[in-house]
Amino acid sequence: MIKLDLTGQRYELDENLIEYVEKKIGGLEKFLPKDARELAHGEVALSYDPSGKEGNHYVCEGIVSVPHAKLHSKEGTGNMYAAIDLVEAKLKVQIARYKQKQQGKKKSLKLMVARFLKRTT
Repeated sequence: MIKLDLTGQRYELDENLIEYVEKKIGGLEKFLPKDARELAHGEVALSYDPSGKEGNHYVCEGIVSVPHAKLHSKEGTGNMYAAIDLVEAKLKVQIARYKQKQQGKKKSLKLMVARFLKRTT
């Protein structure tokens, strides 16, 4: 489970909502590379914006900090639970991209070491 800091701005957080955020955003840990799981930290801000366009008054902003990157997503909808779901989906895509880049760096590093060892022998 990703360690989360949860805040509510102009919005009162109830137990059900806190559990839902911990389940959805905290559960993103399983998608992270194994070496990044212990260092991952999340911040979630839930707010009510009365001036939201087209009824998008409930805003969820999620930030997941991992080694060498910060993944950020912000979404506003007419329902707080839907906003949380959309932020979770966006963060999943960003985590997949991050994971792919990290694996690519490891592969290129292994290739460089192999080439170096080939030259020296």
